[in-house]
Amino acid sequence: MIPVPGLGVLSTSYPRHPGDPAGRFVAELCGWLADAGHQVQVLAPRPAASEHRAVRVETLPAGRLLFGSGAPDNLRSLRAKIEAPLFTARLALTCHRLARRWDAVISHWLLPCGVVAARSTRLPHLAVAHSSDVHLLCRLPVARQLLRALDRPRTRLVLTSEALRERLLPLALDAGTRRLVQQAAVQRMGTTPAPVQSSTRPKNDIPPGTRVVLFVGRLVPVKGLDWLIRGLAWLGRPEVLLVVLGDGPERRRLQQLAHRLALASRFVGEVGPTQRDGWLDTAELLVLPSVVLPDGRFDAAPVVLLEAMAAGLPVIATRTGGADELIQHDHNGLLVPPATVGPLAMALARLLDDKALRRRLAEAGQRTAGRLTWDVVGRRLRALLLEL
Repeated sequence: MIPVPGLGVLSTSYPRHPGDPAGRFVAELCGWLADAGHQVQVLAPRPAASEHRAVRVETLPAGRLLFGSGAPDNLRSLRAKIEAPLFTARLALTCHRLARRWDAVISHWLLPCGVVAARSTRLPHLAVAHSSDVHLLCRLPVARQLLRALDRPRTRLVLTSEALRERLLPLALDAGTRRLVQQAAVQRMGTTPAPVQSSTRPKNDIPPGTRVVLFVGRLVPVKGLDWLIRGLAWLGRPEVLLVVLGDGPERRRLQQLAHRLALASRFVGEVGPTQRDGWLDTAELLVLPSVVLPDGRFDAAPVVLLEAMAAGLPVIATRTGGADELIQHDHNGLLVPPATVGPLAMALARLLDDKALRRRLAEAGQRTAGRLTWDVVGRRLRALLLEL
């Protein structure tokens, strides 16, 4: 089969402005595809902006459905429940109208993008499932019907974590849907090559002797930041500063918790890639303390782990979702049980006290990230499309 020239990309998350972290991995994949010679057109909620001159973005009004806490949490409100079918209808109509220009489609998040792409076109289609979309699907009364809607002749399911297959299989009752899930490819999203430390990066105002423990992510319950705050407070290291990059509905509560526990912390908010890389240069380690929520939701394949590894930063993560598929304990990172203070605090102490361990984990982490650059991931996804 000849290479696919025209690609449509459907996503419910895309950078709203230069430096916006939301949906950045979608934009990076689109940029790689454009650099590889494809004509890429993105359908995404408004506002969205392309930083790549060869990637065209068509925006659709979505109200507040897809921002803030994200669709799975927002859908608990009446306003979002009204906005959801309106956005889905606009997406389907626009996809149907533009599909004649495309040779293939990639959709990110099964709801609504995966279902819309599968039903609105007959093109080769990769439906990429991340995490929040799978957990939203599982809690809907029409979950089996929606999953069955993806079972189209030229649609291939792509999972960013093997753990997502286990969540979807109980919904796959007929032979076609079960085959769709069982034959799904597992492919994490990629990362850019390790940034080179540079004197042109912004210098962070950190007192001499301060040791930075970094957290990057949305401030929502599934990220488990409160457990990191408790673990660091229990550790009682006055020289350690927790730096939090990201924003979200939990920010005020988490700041109050850090203040109540007398933990030195700095909540920076959302930052662009340059500032983020500057903090990756400054920090001694990164922690991702994700938890499993009561409804079963977990972090499937957090890209921040790969970004930290690519930057040569040792990482600690919890054994949830896809983290333990990426990290081999004591080889390229440390793993601890979720929602626990003691094991996390001990892992923090171990890494802070052992420079040789930090170096060893960082070097192995860089090798791991090197196997998941966008050049590697992009070629794999394109190969999957060409098989359809």
